[in-house]
Amino acid sequence: MKKIGKLIATMFMVVALIGLVACEPSGVETYDPSTGWLSGVSSARMFYPGNINELDNVGATTLSSGMGGTKEGMYWLAEPLAEAGMIVLAISASDNMTVAGYENAHQGGLDILASENSGSSPISGKIGNYGIIGYSKGGGAVINTASELGDAVGTCVALAPWSPSPTYNHSAATMILTGTADMIAPAYMGEGAYDSLPSGVPKLYASMLGESHMYWNSLSNTGSETEFIRAWLKYYLEGDESSYDVFANGPGSGMTDYQFDDGSGGGGGGGCN
Repeated sequence: MKKIGKLIATMFMVVALIGLVACEPSGVETYDPSTGWLSGVSSARMFYPGNINELDNVGATTLSSGMGGTKEGMYWLAEPLAEAGMIVLAISASDNMTVAGYENAHQGGLDILASENSGSSPISGKIGNYGIIGYSKGGGAVINTASELGDAVGTCVALAPWSPSPTYNHSAATMILTGTADMIAPAYMGEGAYDSLPSGVPKLYASMLGESHMYWNSLSNTGSETEFIRAWLKYYLEGDESSYDVFANGPGSGMTDYQFDDGSGGGGGGGCN
């Protein structure tokens, strides 16, 4: 009887372990979609969760570097976003020297995502809402593009944005992150864009203490900036209520000049240092 009891206990342990394995993250898959010569995108890589077949209404975003940069410099962010269950199209712009070139690339990237969603790709039929993320001139471009596209874009994340110009048509929930030691795209550019966003738009601004412009390129030691971006997309693209407190309750580690407005007219926490 003791042997039978031990055997049953062992079986329960095996079942429990199988359950734990099944609940672990299923990893990230990638492929290179066709870009098309008119898309403004010279090359692209799609990142998506390995368990995509189990998901629906997945948040999807474009992601770009800045002047002279390529998609590879932003893989540090694409991977954790895909691990969190989102779809990310990392893009290299055909014209990666100007804000306008990145505006074209992000609009082309959104077209690529829509095409992949309606075709026979691994992500077909899985995309819910769309976002855009860019760094430097790509950061200025995503703010401008969100203003141009209106409610076609649900979120916009600008990292060290260079000379952004939001307009009255801007409705995307917008996160702007800068570096206090940035001499190329100084923090005032990002903060000025935050202040210029129309009322009613959910928005967040913070600056990474002591970080320069190149902080955002090929970042090897990610921290609170990644957690904030991931939570921002999960909440505003997918409606994940559990993500709200990550960014709404004050600055993350290494952040200063934090401001957050939930777009309701009552603020939502701001002016924290």
